Amino acid sequence: MAITPEEPGLFRRQRPTPPAPADADSAYLEKLGYKQELNRSLGLFSAFGVQFTSIAIASGIFTTLVVGIGFFGPAAFWSFLVGGALQVFTVGLAVAMLVSAYPLAGGVYQITGRITSKPWLAWQTGWWLLIAHTVAVTAMAVSIAPFIAGWFGVAFESAAESLPWALGIIALGTVINVAGVKVAAVLNNIGVVAECVCVAGLIGVLLFVKHPTQPLSFLSDSGGTAAGGNWFVPFLFAMILPAYAISSFDATGNASEETKDAAKKAPMASVLANVSSYVVGVVMVGMLMLAMQDVPAIMNSALPVKDILDTAVGSAFANIFEAVAIVALFAAVVMLQLTGIRVLWSQARDGQIPAASWMRKVSKQRIPINATLTICALSVIFALWSSLLSVLAAMTALAWGLAYGVVVTVGLYGLLKKKLPQHPWHYGKLSPVIFVLAIAWSVVLCALLIYSDPVHVGLGMLLVIGAGAVIYLTIPKSRRGKSIDTQAGHL
Repeated sequence: MAITPEEPGLFRRQRPTPPAPADADSAYLEKLGYKQELNRSLGLFSAFGVQFTSIAIASGIFTTLVVGIGFFGPAAFWSFLVGGALQVFTVGLAVAMLVSAYPLAGGVYQITGRITSKPWLAWQTGWWLLIAHTVAVTAMAVSIAPFIAGWFGVAFESAAESLPWALGIIALGTVINVAGVKVAAVLNNIGVVAECVCVAGLIGVLLFVKHPTQPLSFLSDSGGTAAGGNWFVPFLFAMILPAYAISSFDATGNASEETKDAAKKAPMASVLANVSSYVVGVVMVGMLMLAMQDVPAIMNSALPVKDILDTAVGSAFANIFEAVAIVALFAAVVMLQLTGIRVLWSQARDGQIPAASWMRKVSKQRIPINATLTICALSVIFALWSSLLSVLAAMTALAWGLAYGVVVTVGLYGLLKKKLPQHPWHYGKLSPVIFVLAIAWSVVLCALLIYSDPVHVGLGMLLVIGAGAVIYLTIPKSRRGKSIDTQAGHL
């Protein structure tokens, strides 16, 4: 839907739409200024899977528990309990409500712009999430490459040897996304099953296989990090763990133009995925902590979950858990790439990216093909720059946290000023309270992430913001902040 000449702003009021199509989703999409271009084929379970697989709680904890244990030892359980609740029940709920109001590919980018009418701010939030998704894809591919290579009897003696495997994982994920959302949905569902197997297997084996178990009081052991009884600081920093483990809150929002009854099912799927991930995470983290035997050794381990399972129930189960977790992590690679593609495509559809007309092309299979190839190319570049990858990976959580901090702040403004369109998913009188708490938690989280590594994370994020500003300025001034004709044809 083109913007009227009298009101050229990209996110300002659109002219009245023609008679709505019979499909309610397409009708609402048309009201928001776009026609249906992507394949709307995802149901509630698949939409849930997009978010649940992107979070990848069981397999994610396999690689991220080291963060919490390193800061606070076994007592990091309490940091996960509190920090995870703040993540899910403030930011997660707030973003879900905003997705209900604006069920559009682009997620945070669209929400921020439509409430504020400030395309530059919307573009920056979209850029941050684009970086977060792309770097997460690369970092995850690099991290699982040694495990997959090991299945074929290949061991790496240097980081360079893992590069072809990481590139192969990225390429395979891209092929799946090019094949179409239905194919990606099948892998997504496999990822959900793999996650459930990980959860059921880990909890089941720790419950029913006899092994040494610590008393509940063990969860107060800080592993020597709370020197002089000062537990509050390490407790705070260990709350970075749930920020790593439970994020990507607008994954279902980015896939909402491919979701049926999106204004209801996209936020519902998001909340279900977030809450279930949190509950599962709390149980898993608690049981793993109680199964820990050698605290100093586990705190110094690169893979504490595997070492805990090796000691508690034997290497056979640990190896099975590892294999299923890698399958789930590969599904997460595909889902993170898929949602990142939708952010880029949404910006291109609005003309807010260099080479927008090329980038927004949709294939006959209704796939944003050029955006997909561009995200793949960016992931390959990040993988080639291995020295830069570690810095960018450290900024991923901050990019997510900062983008969500901006959107919940903007969302509170829209809520109080009654700027939000009618949305079926809301929390009544609790909505403003949830948004205020989400803002407060976002500020605390971003401060913790920057303080934990000011040079790499803080200055690195400033460089990302600066690079985003430069790229935005390369958009022709005549098009900046204005929409291209979204009714234009596609491939």
